[in-house]
Amino acid sequence: MKKKISLLLVVLMLVTFMPMSMSASEEKAVESTQKFTVNGEAFEIRAYIIKGKNYLRLRDAAAALRGTKAQFQVDYDNDKNLVSIERNKPYEDPSNTKIYSSKKELWATMKNMGVLIDGKEKKLKSAFIIDTNYIELRDLAKLLGFSVGYDAKTRTVALKSEKVKMPCKLDFDLEDFDGNKTNIADILAEHEYTLVNVWGTFCQPCVREMPELAKLANDYKDKAGFLGVIKDIRPINSSSSEYEKTERNLTIDKAKSILDKANVKYANLCPSPKALDYFDNLIVGVPTTFIFDSEGNILETFIGAGAYGNYEKYERALKKYIK
Repeated sequence: MKKKISLLLVVLMLVTFMPMSMSASEEKAVESTQKFTVNGEAFEIRAYIIKGKNYLRLRDAAAALRGTKAQFQVDYDNDKNLVSIERNKPYEDPSNTKIYSSKKELWATMKNMGVLIDGKEKKLKSAFIIDTNYIELRDLAKLLGFSVGYDAKTRTVALKSEKVKMPCKLDFDLEDFDGNKTNIADILAEHEYTLVNVWGTFCQPCVREMPELAKLANDYKDKAGFLGVIKDIRPINSSSSEYEKTERNLTIDKAKSILDKANVKYANLCPSPKALDYFDNLIVGVPTTFIFDSEGNILETFIGAGAYGNYEKYERALKKYIK
């Protein structure tokens, strides 16, 4: 009887531990030296090759696909203890934490990882490497609807998904000399890229570079947006004094004269209090010139104005983005 009980216990132990050993395996993971592009543009992604296939972090894939029809947000469902994916939602990662191993070869635990896709549980092929789950790229592509190609000659993995229009992250008003207000989001929406020159009427370098900016704006008027923000035209409100109102009007007259002499045709606007706060947090002096995309992201920043060559400097920057 004792022998039968002992044999039964052995069988039960084998049954208990068998699924775990069958569901996971160890495989060698080698850091990928391949390049990655997203819709033709280079994107830095840390990936590992396991048995000839690319595995990468969900968050890295989400960052790469942001702004496309395959975009998704990554979170964690504490109730179900599962990673959560929300499709058609732009990726945001406030921590922007990326922890990678410096080793080129590691061991990965292979398994099918449960994830929530729009609230429904699915399985994705994953590799557990140094406390992080890496997902098989093509498995993820099938689920989210983006394509994966490979150029053997250049060793480039090409991810493709149609771009979507993202909402502008900026929200403040600018106003013309007559007090008519326009939201910055509406201004940036007119072009994919906009050069924004923040200047002051008291600033001689600002005034010196103005003719070159005017020429650049005329040459690229169908390719990019141009906007001037006159920082020393101060906002007024119902409690503003007559002196403040007079000073504002005098500064506006000075700005008009400068713009007219430089033959500037693009809009130059006055900052609202919220706009002033935004630019005060970005700049240390004028002129400061930015290139914004339509989402409100700053792509380039130029502090100060050189004695010459401003046209070429700004043109080189614009050509990085205008195809």
